[in-house]
Amino acid sequence: MKKKMKLLLAGFLAAAAMSGCVSKDVSDTTEGVNANMEPLGGYSEPVEVSIGKGIDPNYKFNGEDTAENNVYTRWLKKEYNIHVKHEWEAASADYEQKVSLSIASNDLPDAMMVNESQLKQMIKADQLADLSEVYKKAGAPRLKAIYDSNPGLLENVTYDGKLYALPETTLPSAPMTWIRKDWLDELGLKEPKSLEDLKTIAKAFIDNKMGGENTVGIVGTAQGGSLYSTFLTSGDHSFNLSPLFFANDAYPGIWVKDKNGKAVYGSTTPETKKTLGMLRDWYKEGLIDKELGLRKSAQEVIVSGKAGIFFGPWHSPYSIQDAIKNDPKANWRPYLAPVDDSGKFNSNETTGSQYIVVNKNFKNPEAIIKMLNIHVSEKAKSYEKDVADRQMTSQEIPLFIIAGHGDQLEYAVSSTQKHLSGEVKLEEIDKINYGFAYELAAHAKNVKKEPYENYDIQYWDKQGDEAFFSHVYAHLNGGSTFVNADINYVRSLATAKTKTMESRWANLSKLEDETFLKIIFGTAPLSEFDTFVKKWNKQGGKQITKEVNEQ
Repeated sequence: MKKKMKLLLAGFLAAAAMSGCVSKDVSDTTEGVNANMEPLGGYSEPVEVSIGKGIDPNYKFNGEDTAENNVYTRWLKKEYNIHVKHEWEAASADYEQKVSLSIASNDLPDAMMVNESQLKQMIKADQLADLSEVYKKAGAPRLKAIYDSNPGLLENVTYDGKLYALPETTLPSAPMTWIRKDWLDELGLKEPKSLEDLKTIAKAFIDNKMGGENTVGIVGTAQGGSLYSTFLTSGDHSFNLSPLFFANDAYPGIWVKDKNGKAVYGSTTPETKKTLGMLRDWYKEGLIDKELGLRKSAQEVIVSGKAGIFFGPWHSPYSIQDAIKNDPKANWRPYLAPVDDSGKFNSNETTGSQYIVVNKNFKNPEAIIKMLNIHVSEKAKSYEKDVADRQMTSQEIPLFIIAGHGDQLEYAVSSTQKHLSGEVKLEEIDKINYGFAYELAAHAKNVKKEPYENYDIQYWDKQGDEAFFSHVYAHLNGGSTFVNADINYVRSLATAKTKTMESRWANLSKLEDETFLKIIFGTAPLSEFDTFVKKWNKQGGKQITKEVNEQ
């Protein structure tokens, strides 16, 4: 569910207005058979594109649609003569491994999504097409404007003058504390600032059985999840315990500077040990979900109405729609807490990203550029007729990446607020460059009741426009808090795997996860942390740290 909501959010943020026209003129070029460099031009003859596809097994398609054959891919085929075929599919959890196997065997589809480590590996193995010329010739003005507004993105994937990938425009992220404000108000509690405040609130929720007999104080990581985001998953802040570490100036899972300015793995620092000791105490007192790491879904306890606190990014409302549906009084509000002893609100900085790469043997690399052009540009008139009103997500759209202007979130929040207050007319919102911001403002008054500046749940009408409720609610409730936040970001010194990590990281991560959970559960003493650090260094961590410092 969490991944599905994330994909749905990404789809809406990248959406553009569904109007305009598309040229089908064919240009004669030397780049491949049937090549056409017109940015939004279709092909005169079919062009097949084979891809590797990550599949969310829980995603519900319309009717008999599939990830390969759905309303979007059929429209792409009809309108542009681009035929997308799946070379292979892998469940979301297995996708990275499947990509790595594909790279290692040099058995590549025409295009696929990869992470930063895989991108570097493919560049070194000379497996990728140089997209410099096709991007220059076939890139749509909207696509180029998006990349121009995100300085450094294309430069970071350009080596020796060759453009090897099309990167996503990563959304900013930081985990906030989401709390049932209706419970806070009922108990007369103040909004949290410190770790101690959070502890007091969780205890009060449990003691007063705000969610019934089995009230859960703080929701944590689900089965198969991580206690915190890492340098490889830095943007994944949903339903883990990252903020409790950040408030102790601990940054497990990423690489930070020690007192001498050298790189050190954050999971091996004294601050992380201190936080584990605190979590051990909180867990023993029942403040943290007793089924931490065991639940199939962290959302299930929220949807059931038993929980009052969880940690997540500004777009978390997409993941708790059912909780609000089940209890219309569930007033989930975000707080910039907990802060550290100096009053700073800390977070690791998003570093992980996804990239579209193209097999160097593919005869029509411009087709991949076109697919991205189509994704971010105004849609052909046939789109509204063939695809209708159902918003497409990454499960329908092939080679989907988040693609938006660098200030897309700030603009969407600000323009919607100003439209509600009467400061800005709908037609004054930049529909060309911020298509979704326009759509957001156009639907805002359908769901947001006066007073417009108060985002408590009683001032919303979900039934007024159920399809857009989550989008407006997430942006005004979570987005407005986030974009105005003063966040102390700590960026990982390493953002991709080193040579030794390729063979050792899986085992080291398993050692880390198992040790930390045992300490929190109380089945291992806190001193086991020191044993973990020694084992970690001996089993490859020392060499990896050396490699990170050399980088």
